[in-house]
Amino acid sequence: MSYMTTVRALSSPRPFAGRDWFYDFRELPAAFGAARCTTASNRLLQRYAALTKTWNKEINTEWTCRLFMASKLIMNATLHINSEAYAGEHNLRVVTPYLRYYAALSLARSIAYTLPDLSWGGGDLIRISHTAAITSVYEHLRKLDQTRAEQINAKLLELKAERELISYRAPSSGDSHVSETSDFIEMCTLLAEVAQFNSELFEASLLKNADPSTLLLDLPQLESLAAIEIDGHQFWDGEDAYRLGYLYRKHSRPANLLHLMTEGHVEDYFGAWHSGNDRSDVFNPDDGWQTIFDIP
Repeated sequence: MSYMTTVRALSSPRPFAGRDWFYDFRELPAAFGAARCTTASNRLLQRYAALTKTWNKEINTEWTCRLFMASKLIMNATLHINSEAYAGEHNLRVVTPYLRYYAALSLARSIAYTLPDLSWGGGDLIRISHTAAITSVYEHLRKLDQTRAEQINAKLLELKAERELISYRAPSSGDSHVSETSDFIEMCTLLAEVAQFNSELFEASLLKNADPSTLLLDLPQLESLAAIEIDGHQFWDGEDAYRLGYLYRKHSRPANLLHLMTEGHVEDYFGAWHSGNDRSDVFNPDDGWQTIFDIP
């Protein structure tokens, strides 16, 4: 039995918007309301059904890759947010716009990977542009609430502009034009929850519609996710290869993002950023895992 199967069996249902959920949403109910989430759920389920009713091994592998990446991006955003908080405490303000923007962008990309309208393209979706990721999130959120979608879109573009201001224009006035972000954590929490919301609906559609005989994974295609090529430079992520191999052996279908975050993977993901010493003033990546999402 896999970790995903065990945690699913032990989970208590959390009713919201006419459905039971595995995740206990913090921001999403207040942001959009039960009625709008019910309508959005039904529409999204229809879009997922068009995919899951024609399921096969290749698509099963593709969506396992998509949701595995989406779950890692929530952890990545958490790491950036906690790093920004530590940097701020030590007056390392030059990195603030970078860390805030890339945390938000990670969450936008996480959402993008859950959208059935965006083609995987043999893995090209992993390299979705910043503009395309932000636009896809806006288009998705406006189906829930137009005003909130516009607010979040404006904030994402503001964060992008501030990152470019510091990185590209090197202002002599320092960070005096970088905005205060009192609602930044709430926005990031909401974006992470939208990705989880989508992934739970996708998993429900898959289990309802897909032929169980198609729930197979192509190991070479799966492990290709760990082979990274950027501008002619090759990288091999052995840790990702191990985690993907576990899915191949133990859980040969996609799962919602929360359940894909196995405890061992989470510990290893954040543990990779440890400094190697026990000084109290050194950044501790194990602090604040649940800043924006209930990472197990």
